[in-house]
Amino acid sequence: MTSSNSIFRKLEKEEEEKEKEKMASSKSSAFETIEQEELVEEPMRNMPPWLGPFLKKTYFGSCLVHDELQKNDLNKYCITCDLDLCRYCISTDKHNDHELLKIYRHVYKDVVPLEQMENHIHCAKIQPYKCNKKWVIALNPLPHCGSGSLIAGDPTCYTCKRRLNDPGQFSFCSISCQVEAVCRKYGISLGAIEMTRKRKRKGIPRRAPFQ
Repeated sequence: MTSSNSIFRKLEKEEEEKEKEKMASSKSSAFETIEQEELVEEPMRNMPPWLGPFLKKTYFGSCLVHDELQKNDLNKYCITCDLDLCRYCISTDKHNDHELLKIYRHVYKDVVPLEQMENHIHCAKIQPYKCNKKWVIALNPLPHCGSGSLIAGDPTCYTCKRRLNDPGQFSFCSISCQVEAVCRKYGISLGAIEMTRKRKRKGIPRRAPFQ
């Protein structure tokens, strides 16, 4: 009788532990869902239409317009025109009043200065890197953030699962990872984020005089 009672108590204890694990798991998943929603809510409100084209472009190729000149790398992006430009394109004064971004290379990947980019998008959750004494953020995941040596439970980028240097403060390793998280959450594609152009009025419109 004592033996059967002990077996019964053991089974009851196991059932209680299983219930506790289920409750903890459901709370954890609910917390993660809330946390993920908070991560993409602010970036969604601050996602400009030129961001998709900007991320799709390939930088540091030779400028075809100035192919006869040296140091003609395409390392600037004109937000107004949706064009990748070289130093000679800029010197023509056609983009004087336009918004420009300067692109740098860091571990063979394209990066943009944090102080420039945070004027256009929400960057608080994107991990920055130091490049030439400047804080920059990557357009796409950097190769040195590889996940090959990760241990289970290590904090990683929400999208690409690469290691983060400061997971307590940052959740994404690049701009594209944050954009992808927003696209997944709201069911949109990167191609849907397109450049919208508006024609500027030339002067003040005036009515024709009455005859």
